[in-house]
Amino acid sequence: MHQPPTNRSFYLSLGASTLRFAIIVALVIGGIVVIDQAFSASSSGDGGGDGGGATVPPTGGTLGGTGTSAPGPTGETATDGTRPEPSPTVVGVRIAVFNGAGVSGLAGDTQARLEELGYIATQDPADAPTPYPVTTIYYNAPKDRVEADYLANSFFKKLDGVEVVRLEPDTADIDPSTQVAIFLGNDYATLKAS
Repeated sequence: MHQPPTNRSFYLSLGASTLRFAIIVALVIGGIVVIDQAFSASSSGDGGGDGGGATVPPTGGTLGGTGTSAPGPTGETATDGTRPEPSPTVVGVRIAVFNGAGVSGLAGDTQARLEELGYIATQDPADAPTPYPVTTIYYNAPKDRVEADYLANSFFKKLDGVEVVRLEPDTADIDPSTQVAIFLGNDYATLKAS
């Protein structure tokens, strides 16, 4: 025999429907986040820029952070047993090159050589706001550190003391899509001249 629905069955049905809806929404949001992460990690800049100009450092004549010498090659297993560092990527890494040595054409020539290797320039080469005695490589996000270290240990391997430093967020005149900003110093200009 069929009985009329009760308030209890109505609330159970409403609760089950609400739970199903919440699960579907969570799965859709999770899928969007996963897809966004996959495409933002593999996307690359399309060039652009403002035609050069001086970069204004946020404070103290440097572009932020505390300088550290570049560590050894990446990709080695850590001594504490944690997972190894990610391998560096070259093709598609977005860079910006700045001349901190005052040598005409140094940034443009260096950027052209890096582009031949597969790096993508996010803006035209420009002069640094202040002289740089030592070549300094700034990385944008923590995940970009491996790219900066790789450049210091491969492309700039003949230089002693290349600085690898975290870039302060929203640094003026650096395209926000830039992963690695390279400020060529007097040490690099001296090496190129010899």
